[in-house]
Amino acid sequence: MKQIKLLKFLFLALFITSCSNDDAPVNNPDNESLITEIDPYLFLSRFLPIYGEAMKFTLEYDSNQRLTKKNGGFIDASTSTGFNKMFSNEVYTSFTYANNTVTIENFSTSPIFTVQKETKLITLNSLNQIVTKEIPNTFNARLSKKQNFTYNGNKLVQIVTTYPNIPFDASDPDDYIWSYVENFYYDANGNLTKAEYLEQQNGVNKGKKIIRTFEDYDHSTNPFKKLQLLDDTFYRSLSKNNYRKYTENQYSDDVLSFESTTTWGFNYDSNGQMIFK
Repeated sequence: MKQIKLLKFLFLALFITSCSNDDAPVNNPDNESLITEIDPYLFLSRFLPIYGEAMKFTLEYDSNQRLTKKNGGFIDASTSTGFNKMFSNEVYTSFTYANNTVTIENFSTSPIFTVQKETKLITLNSLNQIVTKEIPNTFNARLSKKQNFTYNGNKLVQIVTTYPNIPFDASDPDDYIWSYVENFYYDANGNLTKAEYLEQQNGVNKGKKIIRTFEDYDHSTNPFKKLQLLDDTFYRSLSKNNYRKYTENQYSDDVLSFESTTTWGFNYDSNGQMIFK
């Protein structure tokens, strides 16, 4: 099967929630305060070409303290502005819960523009960890993804991304079954140190590779551990504490094609806990 390679790296996803089943398990067993407001620059480099004043995500929850909605998001900006993205308060993402599944979709309240729903279908286990994520592609069914998540105890150790298993010509060296595998590594403190994202052709690592490293952890409790469903906070949700340095290197057939390092200087209260607004 000949596959179309995705060349555009999506660095930002817009999503999150609505509607719920009140009989489902509470996703806050420690009764910690829920984050209701987030500065997007906790995740973004201040040098990214994104336009928007007073950018702020606000989060809403149901009676079981499950995330139901993220208000605020990004849309593509006109090239004439000199920016890649523009922040808008008229974009929101909803989460709809049904038993152990979650449907995530984007919406717009603007009379001027619409947004792609970018539907994601997630299955959770009894610990509210993601087990599978399905990402349909409405333009090309062959690019619809399914991701399977593997854990070692409470730690995510691998995500395998597969595409529809369409028959291919094994005698054609340019034809192959396409997949991705991402492996996660942690230190003794339970903090994520590295993630390796590898393209595979017929199960062999080949093509695109992304190496992400996470460094300079603080000693503050991680306030994002319960926000694993948010693309914005996914990598931050995996650790005990909070990384303040992130490096990303992208390769094509082992040749470095992109590299970037972002650092953050967080604010802390008198108890040494992160101030995340």
